[in-house]
Amino acid sequence: MGLRINNNIESMVAHRNLLKNERALSKSLERLASGQRVNRAADDPAALVISEHMRAEISGMKQAIKNNEIAISLVQTAEGSMNEISSLLVNIRQRAISAANVGASDEAMTQANQSEIENALSSIDRIVSSTQFGQYKLLDGTNARKILEDGSTKEGLRFHVGPDAGHMASVSIRNMTTSHLGTLAEGQEPNKSNFMSLADIDVSTEQGSQDALALIDQSITEVATVRGELGAFQRNTLESNLTSLQVASENMTSAESTLRDTDMAQELATFTRNQIMSQSATAQLAQANALPQNVLRLLNS
Repeated sequence: MGLRINNNIESMVAHRNLLKNERALSKSLERLASGQRVNRAADDPAALVISEHMRAEISGMKQAIKNNEIAISLVQTAEGSMNEISSLLVNIRQRAISAANVGASDEAMTQANQSEIENALSSIDRIVSSTQFGQYKLLDGTNARKILEDGSTKEGLRFHVGPDAGHMASVSIRNMTTSHLGTLAEGQEPNKSNFMSLADIDVSTEQGSQDALALIDQSITEVATVRGELGAFQRNTLESNLTSLQVASENMTSAESTLRDTDMAQELATFTRNQIMSQSATAQLAQANALPQNVLRLLNS
Protein backbone atom coordinates (compact mmCIF):
# COMPACT_ATOMS: atom_id res chain seq x y z
CA MET A 1 0.00 0.00 0.00
CA GLY A 2 1.46 3.34 -1.08
CA LEU A 3 1.75 6.43 1.08
CA ARG A 4 -0.37 9.34 -0.14
CA ILE A 5 -0.82 12.85 1.22
CA ASN A 6 -3.56 14.40 -0.94
CA ASN A 7 -6.11 11.58 -0.42
CA ASN A 8 -6.03 9.57 2.79
CA ILE A 9 -8.29 6.68 1.78
CA GLU A 10 -7.96 4.94 5.16
CA SER A 11 -9.09 8.12 6.90
CA MET A 12 -12.06 8.49 4.53
CA VAL A 13 -13.16 4.90 5.19
CA ALA A 14 -12.78 5.32 8.96
CA HIS A 15 -14.70 8.61 8.81
CA ARG A 16 -17.54 7.02 6.83
CA ASN A 17 -17.82 4.17 9.34
CA LEU A 18 -17.72 6.66 12.22
CA LEU A 19 -20.64 8.63 10.74
CA LYS A 20 -22.57 5.40 10.16
CA ASN A 21 -22.06 4.33 13.77
CA GLU A 22 -22.97 7.81 15.06
CA ARG A 23 -26.25 7.71 13.11
CA ALA A 24 -27.03 4.27 14.51
CA LEU A 25 -26.14 5.48 18.02
CA SER A 26 -28.35 8.56 17.60
CA LYS A 27 -31.26 6.40 16.43
CA SER A 28 -30.84 4.08 19.41
CA LEU A 29 -30.83 7.07 21.76
CA GLU A 30 -34.00 8.41 20.12
CA ARG A 31 -35.77 5.04 20.48
CA LEU A 32 -34.72 4.71 24.10
CA ALA A 33 -35.82 8.28 24.88
CA SER A 34 -39.18 8.11 23.06
CA GLY A 35 -39.99 4.49 23.83
CA GLN A 36 -40.97 4.01 20.18
CA ARG A 37 -39.27 1.89 17.56
CA VAL A 38 -40.94 3.84 14.74
CA ASN A 39 -40.53 7.59 15.17
CA ARG A 40 -40.71 8.57 11.50
CA ALA A 41 -41.76 6.95 8.25
CA ALA A 42 -38.18 6.08 7.28
CA ASP A 43 -37.79 3.86 10.35
CA ASP A 44 -40.35 1.30 9.06
CA PRO A 45 -42.76 2.55 6.37
CA ALA A 46 -45.03 -0.51 6.40
CA ALA A 47 -45.32 -0.57 10.19
CA LEU A 48 -46.03 3.17 10.24
CA VAL A 49 -48.94 2.86 7.78
CA ILE A 50 -50.51 -0.03 9.70
CA SER A 51 -49.99 1.55 13.12
CA GLU A 52 -51.49 4.88 12.03
CA HIS A 53 -54.70 3.09 11.03
CA MET A 54 -54.61 1.23 14.34
CA ARG A 55 -54.15 4.48 16.25
CA ALA A 56 -57.20 5.99 14.56
CA GLU A 57 -59.22 2.88 15.42
CA ILE A 58 -58.02 2.90 19.03
CA SER A 59 -58.89 6.58 19.38
CA GLY A 60 -62.37 5.88 17.99
CA MET A 61 -62.82 2.99 20.42
CA LYS A 62 -61.84 5.16 23.39
CA GLN A 63 -64.39 7.81 22.43
CA ALA A 64 -67.02 5.13 21.81
CA ILE A 65 -66.35 3.79 25.32
CA LYS A 66 -66.98 7.29 26.70
CA ASN A 67 -70.16 7.54 24.60
CA ASN A 68 -71.43 4.26 26.05
CA GLU A 69 -70.63 5.35 29.60
CA ILE A 70 -72.49 8.64 29.07
CA ALA A 71 -75.46 6.78 27.59
CA ILE A 72 -75.53 4.43 30.59
CA SER A 73 -75.54 7.43 32.94
CA LEU A 74 -78.43 8.97 31.00
CA VAL A 75 -80.47 5.75 31.09
CA GLN A 76 -79.80 5.34 34.80
CA THR A 77 -80.97 8.91 35.42
CA ALA A 78 -84.24 8.25 33.61
CA GLU A 79 -84.75 4.87 35.25
CA GLY A 80 -84.07 6.28 38.71
CA SER A 81 -86.82 8.87 38.26
CA MET A 82 -89.22 6.23 36.95
CA ASN A 83 -88.49 4.12 40.00
CA GLU A 84 -89.77 6.98 42.15
CA ILE A 85 -92.81 7.35 39.87
CA SER A 86 -93.53 3.64 40.34
CA SER A 87 -93.40 4.07 44.11
CA LEU A 88 -95.84 6.98 43.91
CA LEU A 89 -98.20 4.94 41.74
CA VAL A 90 -98.15 2.14 44.30
CA ASN A 91 -99.07 4.67 47.01
CA ILE A 92 -101.84 6.09 44.80
CA ARG A 93 -103.21 2.56 44.30
CA GLN A 94 -103.20 2.01 48.04
CA ARG A 95 -105.20 5.22 48.59
CA ALA A 96 -107.66 4.23 45.86
CA ILE A 97 -108.24 0.84 47.50
CA SER A 98 -108.76 2.60 50.82
CA ALA A 99 -111.30 4.94 49.22
CA ALA A 100 -113.09 2.02 47.59
CA ASN A 101 -113.85 0.62 51.04
CA VAL A 102 -117.00 2.74 51.11
CA GLY A 103 -118.65 0.74 53.87
CA ALA A 104 -116.10 1.92 56.40
CA SER A 105 -115.07 5.29 54.94
CA ASP A 106 -116.77 8.56 55.81
CA GLU A 107 -116.57 11.71 53.70
CA ALA A 108 -113.54 13.05 55.56
CA MET A 109 -111.56 9.85 54.97
CA THR A 110 -112.53 9.82 51.29
CA GLN A 111 -111.51 13.46 50.92
CA ALA A 112 -108.19 12.75 52.67
CA ASN A 113 -107.51 9.87 50.25
CA GLN A 114 -108.35 12.09 47.26
CA SER A 115 -106.11 14.87 48.58
CA GLU A 116 -103.20 12.45 49.03
CA ILE A 117 -103.73 11.10 45.51
CA GLU A 118 -103.69 14.61 44.04
CA ASN A 119 -100.47 15.41 45.89
CA ALA A 120 -98.88 12.22 44.54
CA LEU A 121 -100.03 13.06 40.99
CA SER A 122 -98.47 16.52 41.32
CA SER A 123 -95.25 14.90 42.51
CA ILE A 124 -95.20 12.65 39.42
CA ASP A 125 -95.55 15.65 37.10
CA ARG A 126 -92.85 17.49 39.05
CA ILE A 127 -90.48 14.54 38.71
CA VAL A 128 -91.16 14.40 34.96
CA SER A 129 -90.48 18.11 34.48
CA SER A 130 -87.28 18.07 36.54
CA THR A 131 -85.71 14.87 35.20
CA GLN A 132 -83.07 15.89 32.70
CA PHE A 133 -79.57 15.04 31.58
CA GLY A 134 -77.75 18.29 30.95
CA GLN A 135 -80.38 20.26 29.01
CA TYR A 136 -82.11 17.08 27.82
CA LYS A 137 -85.62 16.49 29.21
CA LEU A 138 -85.95 12.72 29.54
CA LEU A 139 -89.54 11.91 30.56
CA ASP A 140 -91.71 14.56 28.88
CA GLY A 141 -92.22 12.61 25.66
CA THR A 142 -89.72 14.51 23.51
CA ASN A 143 -87.60 11.34 23.36
CA ALA A 144 -90.39 8.98 22.34
CA ARG A 145 -90.43 7.12 19.03
CA LYS A 146 -92.92 8.81 16.70
CA ILE A 147 -94.42 8.25 13.27
CA LEU A 148 -94.13 11.48 11.28
CA GLU A 149 -96.65 12.80 8.76
CA ASP A 150 -94.56 11.59 5.82
CA GLY A 151 -94.67 8.06 7.19
CA SER A 152 -91.07 8.01 8.42
CA THR A 153 -90.14 7.08 11.97
CA LYS A 154 -88.47 9.51 14.36
CA GLU A 155 -86.30 7.50 16.69
CA GLY A 156 -86.04 8.36 20.37
CA LEU A 157 -82.68 8.89 22.02
CA ARG A 158 -79.87 7.99 19.61
CA PHE A 159 -76.34 7.13 20.69
CA HIS A 160 -73.16 6.58 18.65
CA VAL A 161 -71.87 3.47 20.42
CA GLY A 162 -69.14 2.23 18.06
CA PRO A 163 -65.81 3.41 16.63
CA ASP A 164 -66.98 3.71 13.02
CA ALA A 165 -69.72 5.42 11.02
CA GLY A 166 -73.23 4.04 11.38
CA HIS A 167 -72.70 2.41 14.78
CA MET A 168 -75.90 3.86 16.24
CA ALA A 169 -78.33 2.60 18.88
CA SER A 170 -81.62 4.13 19.99
CA VAL A 171 -84.16 3.83 22.78
CA SER A 172 -87.58 5.41 23.22
CA ILE A 173 -88.93 6.93 26.45
CA ARG A 174 -92.64 7.72 26.36
CA ASN A 175 -94.34 10.66 28.07
CA MET A 176 -94.60 9.99 31.81
CA THR A 177 -96.85 12.91 32.78
CA THR A 178 -100.11 11.99 34.50
CA SER A 179 -102.09 13.33 31.53
CA HIS A 180 -100.43 10.68 29.31
CA LEU A 181 -100.39 7.72 31.69
CA GLY A 182 -103.44 5.48 31.61
CA THR A 183 -104.84 7.02 28.43
CA LEU A 184 -107.33 5.03 26.39
CA ALA A 185 -106.00 2.97 23.51
CA GLU A 186 -107.47 3.54 20.07
CA GLY A 187 -110.95 2.00 19.95
CA GLN A 188 -111.08 1.38 23.71
CA GLU A 189 -114.34 2.22 25.45
CA PRO A 190 -114.13 4.93 28.14
CA ASN A 191 -114.83 3.95 31.72
CA LYS A 192 -118.09 4.80 33.47
CA SER A 193 -116.50 7.74 35.30
CA ASN A 194 -115.18 9.09 31.98
CA PHE A 195 -111.60 9.27 33.25
CA MET A 196 -109.39 9.88 30.19
CA SER A 197 -106.03 9.57 31.94
CA LEU A 198 -104.40 9.18 35.34
CA ALA A 199 -104.68 12.93 35.89
CA ASP A 200 -108.50 12.69 35.90
CA ILE A 201 -109.01 10.10 38.62
CA ASP A 202 -111.38 10.95 41.45
CA VAL A 203 -112.04 8.46 44.26
CA SER A 204 -114.83 10.40 45.97
CA THR A 205 -117.35 7.81 44.74
CA GLU A 206 -117.36 4.03 44.70
CA GLN A 207 -117.48 3.90 40.90
CA GLY A 208 -114.73 6.47 40.69
CA SER A 209 -112.53 4.36 42.97
CA GLN A 210 -113.07 1.25 40.85
CA ASP A 211 -112.38 3.06 37.58
CA ALA A 212 -109.38 4.78 39.15
CA LEU A 213 -107.89 1.42 40.14
CA ALA A 214 -108.08 0.22 36.54
CA LEU A 215 -106.27 3.34 35.31
CA ILE A 216 -103.66 3.13 38.06
CA ASP A 217 -102.93 -0.52 37.24
CA GLN A 218 -102.60 0.40 33.57
CA SER A 219 -100.22 3.24 34.48
CA ILE A 220 -98.09 0.95 36.65
CA THR A 221 -97.84 -1.47 33.71
CA GLU A 222 -96.88 1.33 31.32
CA VAL A 223 -94.12 2.65 33.60
CA ALA A 224 -92.82 -0.86 34.31
CA THR A 225 -92.74 -1.62 30.57
CA VAL A 226 -90.62 1.44 29.81
CA ARG A 227 -88.32 0.65 32.74
CA GLY A 228 -87.92 -2.88 31.39
CA GLU A 229 -87.08 -1.54 27.93
CA LEU A 230 -84.50 0.82 29.39
CA GLY A 231 -83.01 -1.96 31.52
CA ALA A 232 -82.76 -4.27 28.52
CA PHE A 233 -81.20 -1.48 26.43
CA GLN A 234 -78.64 -0.75 29.14
CA ARG A 235 -77.74 -4.37 29.75
CA ASN A 236 -77.93 -5.93 26.29
CA THR A 237 -76.81 -2.97 24.19
CA LEU A 238 -74.79 -0.45 26.16
CA GLU A 239 -73.05 -2.58 28.80
CA SER A 240 -72.33 -5.52 26.49
CA ASN A 241 -71.07 -3.13 23.82
CA LEU A 242 -68.94 -1.35 26.42
CA THR A 243 -67.29 -4.60 27.46
CA SER A 244 -66.69 -5.56 23.82
CA LEU A 245 -65.12 -2.18 23.07
CA GLN A 246 -62.84 -2.38 26.11
CA VAL A 247 -61.56 -5.84 25.09
CA ALA A 248 -61.12 -4.76 21.46
CA SER A 249 -59.29 -1.60 22.53
CA GLU A 250 -56.90 -3.61 24.70
CA ASN A 251 -56.15 -6.06 21.89
CA MET A 252 -55.71 -3.31 19.29
CA THR A 253 -53.43 -1.36 21.63
CA SER A 254 -51.33 -4.48 22.18
CA ALA A 255 -51.01 -5.04 18.41
CA GLU A 256 -50.11 -1.39 17.79
CA SER A 257 -47.54 -1.52 20.58
CA THR A 258 -45.90 -4.57 19.00
CA LEU A 259 -45.51 -2.67 15.73
CA ARG A 260 -44.43 0.70 17.04
CA ASP A 261 -43.03 0.52 20.56
CA THR A 262 -39.42 -0.14 21.49
CA ASP A 263 -38.28 -3.38 23.06
CA MET A 264 -36.21 -1.60 25.70
CA ALA A 265 -33.96 -4.57 26.58
CA GLN A 266 -33.15 -5.27 22.95
CA GLU A 267 -32.64 -1.59 22.13
CA LEU A 268 -30.36 -1.10 25.14
CA ALA A 269 -28.16 -3.94 23.88
CA THR A 270 -28.13 -2.33 20.43
CA PHE A 271 -27.24 1.02 21.98
CA THR A 272 -24.31 -0.49 23.87
CA ARG A 273 -23.02 -2.16 20.68
CA ASN A 274 -23.36 1.08 18.69
CA GLN A 275 -21.60 3.01 21.44
CA ILE A 276 -18.63 0.61 21.37
CA MET A 277 -18.54 0.69 17.56
CA SER A 278 -18.56 4.50 17.59
CA GLN A 279 -15.70 4.64 20.07
CA SER A 280 -13.75 2.10 18.01
CA ALA A 281 -14.37 4.08 14.79
CA THR A 282 -13.17 7.25 16.50
CA ALA A 283 -9.91 5.49 17.52
CA GLN A 284 -9.44 4.07 14.00
CA LEU A 285 -9.99 7.52 12.46
CA ALA A 286 -7.31 8.94 14.70
CA GLN A 287 -4.89 6.24 13.60
CA ALA A 288 -5.79 6.73 9.92
CA ASN A 289 -5.20 10.48 10.22
CA ALA A 290 -1.75 9.75 11.65
CA LEU A 291 -0.62 7.65 8.66
CA PRO A 292 0.58 10.64 6.52
CA GLN A 293 3.04 11.42 9.31
CA ASN A 294 5.04 8.46 8.04
CA VAL A 295 5.86 10.51 4.93
CA LEU A 296 7.59 13.08 7.15
CA ARG A 297 9.69 10.35 8.69
CA LEU A 298 10.82 9.28 5.21
CA LEU A 299 11.64 12.86 4.29
CA ASN A 300 13.60 13.39 7.49
CA SER A 301 15.52 10.14 7.26
